[in-house]
Amino acid sequence: MKTLKIVSRKSPLARIQALLVAKKITQAFPKLEIKHIYKNTLGDEDLTTPLNEMPDIGVFTSDIRTDLLNGVADIAVHSWKDLPVDLEGGTEILGTIDRADMRDMIFLKKDSIGKENLNILSSSPRREKNLSGFLPSALPFQTQINFKDVRGNIHTRLTKLLEGTEDGLVVAKAAIDRFLQNRTSEFEQERLSLLEMQKDLKWMVLPLSQNPCAAAQGALAIEARQEDEEVKEIISTITNTEIFKSVEVERTILKSHGGGCHQKIGVSHEILETTELLTVRGETEEGEDLSERLLKSNDDNYFDSINSANYFPSNKSEQKFFKRVPITDSEIVLKGTKNKGIYISRSNAIEGPGLIDDSNIIWTSGIDTWKSMATKGYWVNGTSDSLGENNSPEVSLFQDIDWLKLTHKDNRDEEKEVIATYELKALDISERLLSCDYFYWMSASSFELAIKKYPEIKKRNHACGLGKTFKSIQRTIPQVTPFLDFDSWLEAINNKIK
Repeated sequence: MKTLKIVSRKSPLARIQALLVAKKITQAFPKLEIKHIYKNTLGDEDLTTPLNEMPDIGVFTSDIRTDLLNGVADIAVHSWKDLPVDLEGGTEILGTIDRADMRDMIFLKKDSIGKENLNILSSSPRREKNLSGFLPSALPFQTQINFKDVRGNIHTRLTKLLEGTEDGLVVAKAAIDRFLQNRTSEFEQERLSLLEMQKDLKWMVLPLSQNPCAAAQGALAIEARQEDEEVKEIISTITNTEIFKSVEVERTILKSHGGGCHQKIGVSHEILETTELLTVRGETEEGEDLSERLLKSNDDNYFDSINSANYFPSNKSEQKFFKRVPITDSEIVLKGTKNKGIYISRSNAIEGPGLIDDSNIIWTSGIDTWKSMATKGYWVNGTSDSLGENNSPEVSLFQDIDWLKLTHKDNRDEEKEVIATYELKALDISERLLSCDYFYWMSASSFELAIKKYPEIKKRNHACGLGKTFKSIQRTIPQVTPFLDFDSWLEAINNKIK
């Protein structure tokens, strides 16, 4: 084969995605000529009918698939989430490349902040279902959330928001990222336009724990004819098999509930450093609520010796090993900090309102810290979702950011500059630890203090959340079992000893 013909939709985003695949192919097969074919689909032509009222999710893909079957093109590149969960015969999805960010994000007009009612543009029943529960507690003011249908590409939707009477817009972060990361002259106008439009907007990256993505969101599907062995070989060479399997997990789950863009179900399969995480949330067509977040277990026998008295702590307050003493001078430093990214690891790292300038981006370690900051009046841009700082995808969207971390005086972060807002004074530790075989640690500081006083517990069973606490404890005890959080650890224990 001397020339490979790639067909995709005609929209700027679809062309960028096709070019990403073409770049991978060219890197692997530098002598292969690439020809691009772009076309409109039924979904591109009809911009008035809500997506969930269209006859089939394949409105963005069926016309392109016809070109494959007719031999007009050799491969098709799709946004994988646009494809039906069941494909007709003749073609198949043979591969994918690296996945973009799975999460959604919301833009809100700055002059809409504080309104009693917010009208949010969205084309997704999934987003409406899951965000109706999350957004009221994530925003720094009390409000009612209403959703309205919107169609069009990213730039069209943002223009409708800015020029219309609605207050906000929910979109896939992958689309924003792909425009901002593309620096070619062909799409420079679209990139600059996004940068300009966002100046009048506030944004949030929405956590997968509360709003799991549409199945396959952020992933690209490479489709080809089933009998084309030469093309299959080309695609297999560039495919990210790990991402391919992850997307198949999501689509299989969606299919089990019927599939289609009318579904109110989000499903995210995250590949983490040491494990995998599956989140399913929404509502079935029968009205059944779904809410599941499961971390793949590396040790099914971990709790074999558990009983009602040999685990610590039995509640969060029992692991109160320190008294928190605020450092008042830190408020002056914090108030003078502008145009930075501020990472907040614990809700008590900052006491009151008005200490962080609006020019800063705020990122929290988890959902509880996010909600705590919101009640104090702070606009939170996103969260690591209790998966650790390093497991949070890139958050520097619209400008390069220097990151600071609010934490205690003795924390020495190797990656971020630290602003110490409090110091820890050690308290007495209960001797009950000596009679326990299972431990969950909420911080590395608590673990270090405990084994210093009771070194004999070092050889027992230890668990904690993912992230820096996990890595810190692992340097002392190689066998540490990760859990999503304390509540999931406690739930696993309660299920075992029933």
